[in-house]
Formats: sequence, C-alpha cells, structure tokens
Amino acid sequence: MLAPRTSSVVPVTFALVLALVATACTAEPSSETSGDDLTDPELPARGTTDLPTWLAAGYYRAWHCEPEAHDGRAPSPHGRNRICNNAALQAAAGTGAFPAGAASVKEILDGGAMTYAVSRKLTDGAGGDTWYWYESNPADPAAPYANGAGVPGCVGCHGGAARDHVFTVVP
Repeated sequence: MLAPRTSSVVPVTFALVLALVATACTAEPSSETSGDDLTDPELPARGTTDLPTWLAAGYYRAWHCEPEAHDGRAPSPHGRNRICNNAALQAAAGTGAFPAGAASVKEILDGGAMTYAVSRKLTDGAGGDTWYWYESNPADPAAPYANGAGVPGCVGCHGGAARDHVFTVVP
C-alpha cells in the first residue's frame, strides 16, 4: 500500500493554473484581430488586420470631419492631417470623460501614402488606459507605431489635452 502523498506541488500547480486562467480572461485581443464588427460604421475595429480593413471601408468619412487637411497643431507630431469624430465623441458636450464608444480618426497626409492615427474609448472613466490607440507605420503596415490600450507614447502626449485625452472635437 502506498503512503498518502504530501507535497507542495499540488498547491503550487493549482495557483499556477489560477494565474493562467486569470491572465487569459483579462488579456487584450491579439494584435492582429480583435473580433470587432468590421461593418459597424461608428466604431473602429482594433488590431493590425481588422482596423486597416475597417479604415479601407471609409465609414469614418461620414463622421463629423474637418473640411480639409491642415498643418499639425502643437504639440502634435502627426504633421499635415484631417480629423474626423464619430457621433459618440461629437455629441458628448460638456466636461469630464468621454463615453465608451467615442472615437476619432486622423488622416495623416505627410509623405506619399496616407497613414492614420485612431483613438477609441474602450471603457467609461478617466485615464489613457481607457482608450485604444493606433497609429499606422507607412514603412511596415504590419508593425504600427501604436496598437493597443494605454500606449505610453500616445497617453503621454494626449494626457495634455484639455479634456480626456482628446485635443480636437470637430464642430
């Protein structure tokens, strides 16, 4: 007859499984695709595959857009651009945080190919980590400059906006 096994392996293994499950449940979507609806005209998809597909459909062009491109406004590093806001961002008058679903697309017109900077409010509340940030890279579309929630470079700059990380609300 075998003696009962007493080991700390079981508790450590169980703790490891719990940690892995907790991480999987809170992980961000893959950097390529997010499972977002690519036909939703008001909400940009996320990810290096889904967002460019959504942008190519041109839904954002029916949003509230600046009439024409202009030189970047300080402190913008984006150069010549035109900004479009969706209805959720444009309609959120007042002060405080924008609602989840607020979004903006910036067409960046420097150089040969058009590139994009996109922000999408993921959850209600304040803080740069409540926003999804994307900026395309003309040299390598599969490796954007930004792609995810709370991207430090985007949050660092947009943290200086007068209201909830948004510099421009198109009238």
